[in-house]
Amino acid sequence: MSTTSSKKRAYASSALLYALFVVGAIVLINLISTRFFGRIDLTETKVYTLSQASRDLVKKLPDFLTVKALISSDLPPEMKTLSRYVRDLVDEYRTSSNGKFRWEALDPGADKNLEQEASRCKIDKIQIQVLRGTKFEMGSYYLGLCLLYGDKMESIPQIGRAEGLEFEISSLIKKLTVKKKKIAFTTGHGESDTNQGFRALKQVLEQEYDLTTVNPSTTEIPADVDALVIGGPKQALDEKGQREIDRFLMTGRGAVVLDDGMAVSSPSQQQFAQAGMGQIKMVQINQTGLDKLLETYGFKVGQDVIADNEAAMPGLVEMGGGRRGLTQLPIWVGVQIPKSQTISILDGIRGLVFPLASTVDLVGPLAGGNLPAGGKLWKLASSSPSSWKHASFFLLNQATKLEESKDRGPFSFGYAYQGPLKSAFVKGPEAGVSTAEKQPPSESQKPVRLVVIGDSDFANDDYVQLSRAFPFYEAGAFMLHNAIGWTVEDEALIPLRSKSMGNRPLGVVSEAKASTLKWVNILGLPVLFCAYGVVRWRLRRMARSSQTI
Repeated sequence: MSTTSSKKRAYASSALLYALFVVGAIVLINLISTRFFGRIDLTETKVYTLSQASRDLVKKLPDFLTVKALISSDLPPEMKTLSRYVRDLVDEYRTSSNGKFRWEALDPGADKNLEQEASRCKIDKIQIQVLRGTKFEMGSYYLGLCLLYGDKMESIPQIGRAEGLEFEISSLIKKLTVKKKKIAFTTGHGESDTNQGFRALKQVLEQEYDLTTVNPSTTEIPADVDALVIGGPKQALDEKGQREIDRFLMTGRGAVVLDDGMAVSSPSQQQFAQAGMGQIKMVQINQTGLDKLLETYGFKVGQDVIADNEAAMPGLVEMGGGRRGLTQLPIWVGVQIPKSQTISILDGIRGLVFPLASTVDLVGPLAGGNLPAGGKLWKLASSSPSSWKHASFFLLNQATKLEESKDRGPFSFGYAYQGPLKSAFVKGPEAGVSTAEKQPPSESQKPVRLVVIGDSDFANDDYVQLSRAFPFYEAGAFMLHNAIGWTVEDEALIPLRSKSMGNRPLGVVSEAKASTLKWVNILGLPVLFCAYGVVRWRLRRMARSSQTI
């Protein structure tokens, strides 16, 4: 008995020492964690980890930046987690900075002075329905950020979710501390710009850039413009406008050229205005006047439309009576982006839809993929081998049917190029331009960043709105935003736009494979857990049966 008692005491002592060791280790880890920040982030895009771009931004702060986090102390449980994330994120900015990033948390709820401070910072209360006892009540809470830099102030009035918060904060820091670059959208030829066609994109572009418009056919492009966006002209640019664009590029500044080889228009003939035909739309060759410029630089946009039955997506058509509806036609082509691409234009872009897109081929100095010294070229997206090229007029409506041609894909939707460019007007006088006394240079003064895409609709407002029902349409606006940033060599925030907690859609797979994957996801983990329990139970039973007394 004494031997048994001594063994029990030994076991009890060991168990007590083990428990004390575990408790001590937990206390020590907590003490260390209060002094050192760390996080294990298992999300694909590292949503909960401050990106290197944000770290670099606060490391280079030229002066002190103060952030006031206005957070109510009585937040409901469903907002507590978000408020902790906000605190952790802002503190990570502080620890990554050069000491010039400061922040403090304030609760305006019980202090009139702090309420006035919140009002000055344009921080609004969030109205949320909460469960108190056995009934729902409306509550008002503060959860916002105020950024102060010198005499300038920016704010995030209400924080409702963690997704995209880092991009918002870094955008505002950049807006406060870094001089904005200027982007000019061409006008006067039926192009889409920030006032018509790209209005949804305007809201986010204004956070990073100064935006303006210019008609190159009547006005010289200002010297302070850093990049040009040509958003799908529907009327031809005259030679004066072409020369002005060429002169701009020869200075070494970049451009994003969206060129529709074919475009949608409404017929003007009275016979088409008969009953049931008033909303008919035609797709026909689009003369943009950009051919000479682009072919000299090495790109040719075809007067055609890429179609693909296997990758057909829903798109908008006229239904009559001023209404529009959805239909699925092969001229709205969905494409997946190769993961091997390394250019920032495609950061966070997993798939795109190109409506009525034209082919883009390499010609002249880039024919066959040959590049001038120092030149770099990236293919941005291409269609599948099952796609074909349609190169003639057709009517666009729900009943549209296109006959497949023998001219098969894959076809390129667009390219990005960085390197020297030859002038398209080196032999001719610079007629009609305000700098007429000067002969334009025969080659760009420095490497130019040029993006050429055979479509302008992919980032259009109509399709951005359509993304509410079909999220894959949202990627078009993201891509154009990225392309502008790449063109002006302002790529710091591009990786942040892709940091989201959205769904990860499957690629194009068969219905049987999709169904298999669905049931594996539903039943796989529970079955594995049950199997693990059965195996563990069997092993323990075998161990007990083998014991001898």
